[in-house]
Amino acid sequence: MNPVHCLPACFCTCALFPVFSATLHAETAYSTPCGYIQTDLYAKQANYLGLGVHPEALMQHTLKTDNVTSSGSKVTITDPDVNFNELMDENSAYILALHFGNEVVALPLNRDGWKKPSSCWKEHEIEVSDSLLAEFLKKGNFPDFYVLRKARTLNDVLGDDNKFGLKSGSAASADNASIFNSETTKQAVYYSGTQWMRRGSKEDVGGMPVFGHEPLDITRKAGEDIKAFVIGEVSPKHQKLLLAGQNSLLHTRLPLAHSLRETGLQNTLQSGDAVYVPLGDKNVMVKCTYQRDRWEDEKGQDVSDIPFHGVLSISSSSKTPAYININSSISTQQ
Repeated sequence: MNPVHCLPACFCTCALFPVFSATLHAETAYSTPCGYIQTDLYAKQANYLGLGVHPEALMQHTLKTDNVTSSGSKVTITDPDVNFNELMDENSAYILALHFGNEVVALPLNRDGWKKPSSCWKEHEIEVSDSLLAEFLKKGNFPDFYVLRKARTLNDVLGDDNKFGLKSGSAASADNASIFNSETTKQAVYYSGTQWMRRGSKEDVGGMPVFGHEPLDITRKAGEDIKAFVIGEVSPKHQKLLLAGQNSLLHTRLPLAHSLRETGLQNTLQSGDAVYVPLGDKNVMVKCTYQRDRWEDEKGQDVSDIPFHGVLSISSSSKTPAYININSSISTQQ
């Protein structure tokens, strides 16, 4: 998996630009300098397509302490300057990124909106149910500002025309992509030749949302190696990622290659937790554990400072969801 590259000027101008509405009065609606992550998808093996760059921003706005309230596990963000009903589509999914100083918590919104409208916002409020965030707020942490982004869909990433040329066919013969349809479960999808479908159904699933911290697990069954890329914004901020359960496949969302030592995972994971990172040939995931002040592979070799790109899988000894911090100490390429 290659690092973020800068886009040609013509790519930037057509791919990302500010979105404004005459009815909105927020301080900023913006898009930052952008790039793309290019990934090799090797034939006849499992691959991870990392989506570490962000979709373009719809809205950014500062928050005051009384703009964020919590009750139990429910957290409400209020912005009297923004009409969320006009800005957002009830059939789409979104990412609400809350910025706490130099850390970012990104929350999926309306994950199932493509299938059955269930929006979690009204005119000037967004409500999320997240016990970890509520607990974080109770400790006196309040966000400085939020950034709202529309989530990509399967059609956005892989193309409604299968733009990267994955093998099409039936569920048995086509290349398969596993996409998260909840925080912890995945759905296998494939390209039929005309649309993206899921196993056991003829439903068009091209509108399923794809979130930046949830890599696509793509199993290639035939053909040649291909290159895929995802366009978006880079972020230099430290990320707070949700470790949803015992085995979590994540993308660090850091724009450049980094080592296990630089991520700082040794400071946030529990003793006995293992991290799988693409250190081997053709992005083979290697099991690493933190031992005696260094990261070691299964052969006991020191892999603390070997750079890798983006995707990692964390096998946790805890069944309880938790946030983990991923450090971003490297200057981004803009």
